[in-house]
Amino acid sequence: MNPQKYFEDNRYVYLENVISKSDCKALTDHMFSLYENGKTEKDPQCLLSDSIYGDPLFDTILERLAEPLSNTIGIELIPTYTYARIYRPGEILKKHIDRESCEISGTMTLGFDPNSSIWPIHFTLDEQDEEGKNAIIEVGDLLLYRGNELHHWRPKYKGEWQVQIFFHYVDKNGPHAEWAYDKRKSLKIINPSKENLANNSFGMKNYIHTSGIMIQSSDDIFPGGITYPENNPDGHFFTHKECDDIVNIASKKYPVKAKIGHEKGGTYNSKTREVDLYDIQLSEKTLWIFEKIAKAVGHANIEYFKFDLLGITHSLQLLHYKSETNGHYDWHVDIGGHQTSTRKISVSIPLNDNSEYEGGELEIDAFGEIVTMHQGKGTITLFPSFMSHRVKPVTKGERWALVVWVHGTSRFR
Repeated sequence: MNPQKYFEDNRYVYLENVISKSDCKALTDHMFSLYENGKTEKDPQCLLSDSIYGDPLFDTILERLAEPLSNTIGIELIPTYTYARIYRPGEILKKHIDRESCEISGTMTLGFDPNSSIWPIHFTLDEQDEEGKNAIIEVGDLLLYRGNELHHWRPKYKGEWQVQIFFHYVDKNGPHAEWAYDKRKSLKIINPSKENLANNSFGMKNYIHTSGIMIQSSDDIFPGGITYPENNPDGHFFTHKECDDIVNIASKKYPVKAKIGHEKGGTYNSKTREVDLYDIQLSEKTLWIFEKIAKAVGHANIEYFKFDLLGITHSLQLLHYKSETNGHYDWHVDIGGHQTSTRKISVSIPLNDNSEYEGGELEIDAFGEIVTMHQGKGTITLFPSFMSHRVKPVTKGERWALVVWVHGTSRFR
């Protein structure tokens, strides 16, 4: 999709990997350092949070991003100012549009509470629209939008902290050009040599990828399921080594027989489901797995599914299907009562090569058509949790897979 045309038609565009995760971590630490040294303040828009206007390091990134962002959307941008916040528990961002110097703005998540999930942002052109569209902005990605036109807001924040940065610009040839530098004489730019910043750090040109997520403009595209193949350019796949590392987690764990149903822990029924299950909890050692899945989910949801998502709210399931036990899972859906009622997207990742087993195909009933999903090692398959699907019996060898369900904030949306 052409990002320039998409931005022109929709007043926003989502760009991936604008700043690296390692740089985002450094910027998050920088923001907390500003807070600890008394440099932040409270602002009337978000009374619970800690904010800073025009920090020199952040303004340096703002200036360096101007040219590549201009090239991406076809508008010559002049920097105005940056604003960064540490959002705190219970914060609410009310629906609003921005002032003149925020004509074209970018919002980016730098870091967030690992025990929670990323706080979604909602936006709409219609002030009376209470739902709008929503996006979960992954760390290092950028939602670029027309701040004077799109009403945007966030619901009550449920986590402990999230660091967000806002890059504000005006169109050099637009009606608000007089707001260049937010009517300051200049930005407070840091000399990179003095700060030991590498040439490819903190928002240099090579961090803008026009092949990033470009949101589909048509709401009638709703796939039964999609698969990100091996080595796709967006990086939504697990390498063979990463797959092996995940499977090796089982060597230090004890399996349980996977159950069906969710009342009182479910029941074991080998006729319906026969597979060994290893639980993978979120930890420092497994965070990278959760992050890679979240990245693919964010892409797929914005481009295809458009659900109201909360995120991954529980552990991952490492599944081991063995031919000697007729490993399989018969036709079923992933949503039901209780905690499963808010499942929105199901994720399945084969972890060993399909030459190592026979059978074990993942099939989805896609609106009456039975579709066999791609089984390449490390591929990521996503589909709506309400769709009926099955894993056919493994008749030879063994099949390893990683599965998880992504929940939403409410049912049926």
